Amino acid sequence: MINKIPLIDRIKEELSPVKAVLGLGFFAGGFYVFLLCLPALHFPIFPGVDSWTYALSYLPQRDISFGQDVIYTYGPLGYLVSGSLLPENYQQILGFKVMVHSLFLGLAAVQFWRIRSIGGRLFWVLSFLGAYHSLVALDYLLALGYLLVLSWIRDLRGRKGLAIALLLGAWAGFSALVKFTAGAMTFGAFLMYWLGHLYPLYRSKARGPKLQEALVILLTATGSAMAVTFVGLHGNLAQGLLGLLPSGVIALVWGWGTQRYLKGNSRWSNFRPSLGWFGSLAVFAITLTGVVLMTERPSMLGFVLGSLQVSSGYSSAMSLMGPSAELGLAIAMVVILLTLFVRSVTGRSLGLFLALTFVLWIVLKHGFVRQDAHVFMFFFVTPFLLSLALEQRSRHPNRRFSGVVMLLMVATMGLYWQFPGVFGHPEIGWNLSLIHQPRLVLNRIAHLDSSQVFEDVQVATHHMLSPIRLSDEVNAYLEPKTVDVMPWEIALIPANDLNWQPRRTLQSYTAYTTHLDNWTAEGLREQPPETILYEFVDLDGRHPFVSEPATLFEVFSRYQLSPEFPEFISTELYPNLMLLEPRPESRPWLASPEVERRSLSWNETMTLPQVEGQMLRGAIAIKESFLGKIVKTLLRAAPVRMRVTYEDGSQATYRILPTTSENGIIISHLPRSPEEGLAFWQGLDSPNLTLPAAVNSIAFETDNPFIYRSQIEVILTSVAVEPL
Repeated sequence: MINKIPLIDRIKEELSPVKAVLGLGFFAGGFYVFLLCLPALHFPIFPGVDSWTYALSYLPQRDISFGQDVIYTYGPLGYLVSGSLLPENYQQILGFKVMVHSLFLGLAAVQFWRIRSIGGRLFWVLSFLGAYHSLVALDYLLALGYLLVLSWIRDLRGRKGLAIALLLGAWAGFSALVKFTAGAMTFGAFLMYWLGHLYPLYRSKARGPKLQEALVILLTATGSAMAVTFVGLHGNLAQGLLGLLPSGVIALVWGWGTQRYLKGNSRWSNFRPSLGWFGSLAVFAITLTGVVLMTERPSMLGFVLGSLQVSSGYSSAMSLMGPSAELGLAIAMVVILLTLFVRSVTGRSLGLFLALTFVLWIVLKHGFVRQDAHVFMFFFVTPFLLSLALEQRSRHPNRRFSGVVMLLMVATMGLYWQFPGVFGHPEIGWNLSLIHQPRLVLNRIAHLDSSQVFEDVQVATHHMLSPIRLSDEVNAYLEPKTVDVMPWEIALIPANDLNWQPRRTLQSYTAYTTHLDNWTAEGLREQPPETILYEFVDLDGRHPFVSEPATLFEVFSRYQLSPEFPEFISTELYPNLMLLEPRPESRPWLASPEVERRSLSWNETMTLPQVEGQMLRGAIAIKESFLGKIVKTLLRAAPVRMRVTYEDGSQATYRILPTTSENGIIISHLPRSPEEGLAFWQGLDSPNLTLPAAVNSIAFETDNPFIYRSQIEVILTSVAVEPL
């Protein structure tokens, strides 16, 4: 029967007062949540290890290429999520953060209406609010929003699948420009999703054309990701797009030619998914690979390989142990989630569950390699993954089990919100803490005024940088020179308006592998800065000679204490800075053969040979066992420490890095204080290398020797200055 109710009456019926009030309330609540969860829009320049936030904003303003000139955990667009606000970028940062925040909230709102149960909606609200914990960075929102979109896709077939692959590939490529791990998380999730859909295609009768179509879709996503990353690595958008032109022309010729002459030919019927316009994007991806390999600047290959070096070395170089009970809780949650995934997965949802498992692994590693405040990211992100999993049609009824898991997740979030001290963590602010304070929430509207935000940040930056300003005399001396800082205090550059020439890994502790250390040392040889501001300090209990041994030895070879400032130069915060300048010639090190080669067991003491007027470098090879490689891949490696006995009988224990120690650590003299560090530099220029803090013996220890092989190979070589 035809509905004869007039259109105006039907509109009035649908726009009843109750529905209007509910709709208005929903939008008002949405705006309140928008302000409540607004991410930190302002990062001043932080002194200390976190001074890298300034580097993220500084580098894109210069002709510095990521992957060729520098490599870091972030990419060239990293400043958009974690960079310090500068006059050149504060509007970009504000616009980007508001855009990503709005996009994520919009996707979350759609998911809210897709969920049917009240309990599911409540848990969804809590889970996405958890993703807005202050320690969950904005790059995570890019990855979690990506997963959310992925969960809505039913299949990857036909032109629709091609369009989805194009979109998701571009999203992953952009994420890599922000932070390489975000790119790996998003594209890895897509790859897992694609593999999950590949299995049923393989079992189908007409699997040949279907598998061919699936391969074209994968290549399309790969090409899209490569294109966005390739363009983004160029500082100039037009120049980057121009680099895509050859691949684009070849793809157009392929699409037009095969569509016109081959696709209708029966002899080519087995290859039809690869022919015509459908396959042209796959051809674009293949040809773009050649362009990428041949392009030297910017080097996308260098960016990817260098970032992989950073990722692979992070698990060892930055590992930090915390309470075992906390790690046990996290592993138990992972096991429970994986059990739920296995019980719930069907043929249609296999791809999504593989993607969720992959992201769960990344989140676990990111949260527990350094078991400090990073763990908040794991416990506040996993509920989001669980909520996505619960919305899939289950193979087995899981209501009771999933309800228990949801309660466990909520209880854990509440524990870390209200009682973080249980596991030794400080209280860290969470946006949800302000939900009952509407005045403070509504005041956040002022954060959308970019000029006011920038002025406030300038005041905060001025306050933070004032304790690290150098004297006028030192500043005048450094003004015309290029300057680098070791090991990490980059904030000295903007605090004193210096001409920074960064080394390739930016900060000493980020030379995570022998390759990164050697690559940085090579860059120092090719283009040494005119001065280095050096402080004798390190983190995680390391000795300052440990973090980048090859690079540091290059500094020892090429630099000396400044003749103008041979003693400490001081700031309010750093009273023990040293100013290094290039020597007229590199130190004429006397080449010497191998002094000693030993295989040590754990905790076995090795007495060092004493050679007057020389120092010893030790190439220390500590290799993981088979079990250790698995544990390191899945989570982290156990820290290794070197126990040192000095000639005066005193003892000390320093952490060393198995990932860089093969490059040769100076072990015969290990200064114990900034004063001894200064004396070491002075001793390098004295006859017969009169150096402080001579070491008598060393031994190696670790909390978990099963992670490593039983024998440690140590090769000692002597280093002496050739007599004039």
